[in-house]
Amino acid sequence: MGRHVLKKGFDIPIKGGASGEAVALPMPDTVSIDPREFKGVVPRLAKRAGDTVLRGETLFYDKRRPELCFVSAVSGTVKEVRRGHRRVITGIIVEVDKDSTDFVAHEGLDGEAATADAVRARLQAGGLWYTLRQRPLDHVPGPNDTPQSILIRGTETGPLQPGADVMLSVEDKEFLQAGIDALGKLTPGSVFLTVSDGQTIGAFQGLTGVEVHSFKGPHPSGDATVQVNHIDPPRGENTVWYVTAWDVVRIGKLIRDGEYVGTRVYASVGAGVTPRFVKTVVGAPLAHIVGGELRDDIRWIRGSVLTGDAVEADTYGGWFTSAIHALPQEVPRRLFGWMMPAFGQMSAHRAFLSGWIGGKNHDLRPGLNGGHRGLVPVGQYRRVTVTPDIEPEFLMKALAANDLEESISLGMLEFSMEEAALCTYIDPSKIEFDVLLQQGLERYEKET
Repeated sequence: MGRHVLKKGFDIPIKGGASGEAVALPMPDTVSIDPREFKGVVPRLAKRAGDTVLRGETLFYDKRRPELCFVSAVSGTVKEVRRGHRRVITGIIVEVDKDSTDFVAHEGLDGEAATADAVRARLQAGGLWYTLRQRPLDHVPGPNDTPQSILIRGTETGPLQPGADVMLSVEDKEFLQAGIDALGKLTPGSVFLTVSDGQTIGAFQGLTGVEVHSFKGPHPSGDATVQVNHIDPPRGENTVWYVTAWDVVRIGKLIRDGEYVGTRVYASVGAGVTPRFVKTVVGAPLAHIVGGELRDDIRWIRGSVLTGDAVEADTYGGWFTSAIHALPQEVPRRLFGWMMPAFGQMSAHRAFLSGWIGGKNHDLRPGLNGGHRGLVPVGQYRRVTVTPDIEPEFLMKALAANDLEESISLGMLEFSMEEAALCTYIDPSKIEFDVLLQQGLERYEKET
């Protein structure tokens, strides 16, 4: 078992974390899937408004790779296909048939005895191939791609994000093992499982066919990109796939029993809601997940406050994200705040006395706390950068100058979005590192 202790990084002390067991919710009235969440996928509809659909039946597929099917999490009727700018599909809304227990049933496979082709075909037709993503670029892998290795992430260190202790139960172990056996057929290399150092999860005990690595340290030590960089970074033109352990449980269920499982644990967190964990269907409405009215004075974030998406109140839970974060919009002004000791304020640079005391969570709001500045505090960003051999100041300078060749040589393809977002968070100059990185990656895709 490999052990990785990362001393750099930063845990944002933010109020509103959930605790306790996940509350099982009844089925919502509608669910949604947004094709924009799946990078590299061009959707083509298989169902239109008014069509009936079963759980596990295809809603749309990838236009360029029709083998990749994206299925419904529930049985019901397609209520609406939402479109945005240039008629881009922004959501497929399915009205739930709460009385139906029907689903698309596939023939069960033995994960250990099945061939790689059989596993590929099942995951692609069964709608769980998209749970896999590849480094670099975080795209859904091609239907015939073969990875250098596969990493199963069983950790989570993002702000207020639910971890394996909430997402998995002891009963999930048999399906997790079946999923590991199936994924092992897809790569000639190793299958890695990452766990939090010192944490005991029943579902992770006694697994076979997987190489376990533990990670200890502040965020982003639980991020898949960071873990890939430390365990088995892509070599040459190879790719490394990654997937969460809770999605591997769904893969195991599909492989062994032939059934698509559409449930997920979400966390409703933040100072703007009553924090709780809930178990409901993937893509449930925000109002269903947070358990109350959606106030207009709240900024709703699907995912974490670092890399999540700010969404409207009438939207739905994500397919890759597992939390809805509610931040109060109002940012109170403080008289003579610059000269007060500010015991209750948070500073990553220990500019306030509270930064030296620590041990307290803060009611953080979506304010800049100052304007944009032309100063770059050299050396500060390295405190939150854990990927080896990355100099964030030089990388961001190259990205800002649109120097693609220099950006690649400085580690653009290895740098994680979580690290870039942390650099943005601690930056007193308000430079959006994560936006620069995303723009650089988009230029890279267009020119290669």
